[in-house]
Amino acid sequence: MKRTITGLVTVFFLLFISAFSFASELDEIRAAIKEKDAKWIADETSVSVAAPELKKLRVRLEKPDKADIHGLILVSPPVSGLYESLDWRNYNGLNYVTQVRDQGNCGSCWAFATTGALESYMLIMNDTPALDENDSEQILVSCGGAGSCNGGYIDQASNFLRDTGLPDETCYPYTATNGTCGNACANWQSSADRIAYWSYVATTSPTVDAIRNALSAYGPLVTTMDVYTDFFSYKSGIYSYVWGTLEGGHAVLIVGYNDIDQYFIVKNSWGIGWGEGGFFNIAYSQINPTVQFGYWTIAYLQEAPCTYSISPTSKSFPVEGGSGTITVSVGTQCSWTAVSNASWITIPPGSGGTGNGTANYSVAANTGSSSRTGTITIAGKTFTVTQIGPSYSISPTSKSFPAAGGSGTFNVSTCAGCSWTPVPNASWITVTSGSGPGSGTVKYTVSANSAKGTRKATITVGGKVFAVTQKGR
Repeated sequence: MKRTITGLVTVFFLLFISAFSFASELDEIRAAIKEKDAKWIADETSVSVAAPELKKLRVRLEKPDKADIHGLILVSPPVSGLYESLDWRNYNGLNYVTQVRDQGNCGSCWAFATTGALESYMLIMNDTPALDENDSEQILVSCGGAGSCNGGYIDQASNFLRDTGLPDETCYPYTATNGTCGNACANWQSSADRIAYWSYVATTSPTVDAIRNALSAYGPLVTTMDVYTDFFSYKSGIYSYVWGTLEGGHAVLIVGYNDIDQYFIVKNSWGIGWGEGGFFNIAYSQINPTVQFGYWTIAYLQEAPCTYSISPTSKSFPVEGGSGTITVSVGTQCSWTAVSNASWITIPPGSGGTGNGTANYSVAANTGSSSRTGTITIAGKTFTVTQIGPSYSISPTSKSFPAAGGSGTFNVSTCAGCSWTPVPNASWITVTSGSGPGSGTVKYTVSANSAKGTRKATITVGGKVFAVTQKGR
């Protein structure tokens, strides 16, 4: 009996110490919120009252390896006419976000964030708002190979959702343990929901604009953040880090934004006893090296984005011009058009297509006085055309005349298509014949010099100078 009483006293004492410690921690968080003029409220939550080792299980994300992204960064074009706020829980009066789940005492935030994104993806794609879409996180934990209750990777989980997918929750209800894939229902792959494609919106340099644009274009986004002690006590408002040490990495689902008050709306996986019914708002300012909100943000796409490549990417031509072909490599459903930015580069009408193909072009003879550069644009890719300018030579390069004047000739050598015109710089020299294109002979006359002094002038052809000297009377 004495041992029982002693044991109960010990338990109550430990509970008292724990409660006192939490109360002290909460007071410090509230003081830090006030001191830093933060816009959120801290209070007791279903997570803040948990033992420290259980809290740690909530934040066991393994962040992707930057070396493994393989160019999977989606460049979202600016979306015109963005609203000041967007919430996929109330998008044109319809809800495309499923219920908040609870990962429990298992480091499976990575599975809940990606599964939540899959569920919203299905609601949007099938246009079935408010449907209780509920896919099996346990399949992802037990069968996906992307992680376990000790943590996991959102990129590898996304690969599994693309290649295999998830069945309904009833196939393998969540157990908050690693489980075994053999416990899943038979032939679950045949009824699995899958994404068509996924891509990073941002890796380690996220921006508010990139996330807002992707939210508007693609729907809820998987993202990551670093969690500090104060976050466990978030009750409401716009979270910003104020107090505590780093507890671990966390994966969550961004479902909206608010430009007026500068925050994102986010779905967590800690049940409805935490935050605003399981959701939280986080300030745009938390896209920073400390909290790292928005790092490794992923969008789920209903089709693979069009990626283009061209070969070769440039070509040089002689002065006479010529023709060439560009090979275009692209997905089968992606269209393209070839456009020239220079009048001397000609592309046949209707040059373009869908899927892989070729673009033909021709380059006119360069009749100018120097080399030139132009481009052909195909789906944002640039093909550069360079062409040398005409080269001219004259022979002879000079002649002397007596005061009485006379006539003369000189030869011009150049390419067949190269134009030229002889230009004298003095009125006493008259060109009587000779011009391009092609090689030819310039004929000219020199009038009598009635002055006493010697005079000099030139005839210029294609940048080459023929010198004329005439004695005085």
